[in-house]
Amino acid sequence: MNKKRAYPTSLIIRFITFIFFSVFARIYKIKKVMPEEVKRLKPPYLILGNHVGYWDPFVTGNFLPHFTHFVSSDAAFRKPLIRLFLNGLGTIPKKKNIRDTKVIRDIISVIKQGENIGIFPEAVRNWAGKTQPVDASIAKLIKLLKVPVVVPVLKGMNLFNPRWSRKLRRAKVEVEYKLLFSKNDVKTYSENKIFKLLENAMFHDEVEWQRKHKIKIHSNRRAEFINHTIYYCPECQGIDSFRAKENDFKCVNCNYDIHINEYGFFERISKGNLYFDNIRDWFEKEENYLLNFINNKLKSNYKDVIFEDLNSEIYHSKEDVDLKFIGIADVKLFANRIEINFKEKEEVLTLNFDDLQTINPQVNERLEIYYSGEAYRIIGGREGVSALKWEVALNAIWKYSGQNHKLSPYINNL
Repeated sequence: MNKKRAYPTSLIIRFITFIFFSVFARIYKIKKVMPEEVKRLKPPYLILGNHVGYWDPFVTGNFLPHFTHFVSSDAAFRKPLIRLFLNGLGTIPKKKNIRDTKVIRDIISVIKQGENIGIFPEAVRNWAGKTQPVDASIAKLIKLLKVPVVVPVLKGMNLFNPRWSRKLRRAKVEVEYKLLFSKNDVKTYSENKIFKLLENAMFHDEVEWQRKHKIKIHSNRRAEFINHTIYYCPECQGIDSFRAKENDFKCVNCNYDIHINEYGFFERISKGNLYFDNIRDWFEKEENYLLNFINNKLKSNYKDVIFEDLNSEIYHSKEDVDLKFIGIADVKLFANRIEINFKEKEEVLTLNFDDLQTINPQVNERLEIYYSGEAYRIIGGREGVSALKWEVALNAIWKYSGQNHKLSPYINNL
């Protein structure tokens, strides 16, 4: 009797996906740079790339000569239609920021079947086009699998499909593939050497790349929803005070205003200071500011609400059950808890930080929380609400309280 294959795929869904993304790459003029040594490589091998946009696994996987199973956040499986396609593509689900031994066993099983695995070691899509820190445990996985490693580096993807935008923008995109390690390299190199070489190979800074190449962004919505990422005003220190429209965004507290030019760089609309001319520098500065802001609140024994999102939609799910809408609520951050204050049923759900396992911003205004083995999805009550600020704030609180095992590896200033 034949043993059941791990993560079987649907030939029909694979065919539809291949045709769609072949046309997608042609329409948007996405180019590949692939050396012969990658073209000739026989599976199984491991794909480890930088992670920028929603379409990264489809774009990088579609250019490869062999089919690849990608590892994805289990949050992507919430909607039935998307789940159907992901299952049909043999996608392996993983909970973010939680050590998951099952996913390691699943990866090993797929490799033993002679099939490829694709992982984005940053764990999340980056927010500002600069490759984020990588968990050093990826080197242990490489040594464990004992297969060659291919690194695709996406260049221009943060101009074309930034994490914070809902719309694709026409801009030049290139995927450069490298055979980083042969099977023998994996066998002979130390974990430390593997990790350092991988970090260097994966690294890409879109701001510096754009300063050099000056690729035009063909869009009249270059600023729309940038407030998902930019939540801190350097002029008045407001949190989540920006509103964005078309190519501009502005603080509603102090009227600090920014225009994004056709190359993606920032300019003042009014007279005054230009604190940052690009999203990378602003993103790094605001992260440091919010971490310090939260730390000061904790040190001063602050008892009041630190910040809140009003009129949010709340969804709930138990393990392996679809999300269910449970009400509209104000979501409030305190120094020792999150309160979800429901509007209609006069109920308060309190989440303490010891039992809160992970907190992850998703697409648009969505925030996902794992609490005592159950999932909550929070959708902001207005467009442009930043879910990112919650992740940064919770990481500061966990760091302060010594819960280092919960920290996100990609938050730089912890």
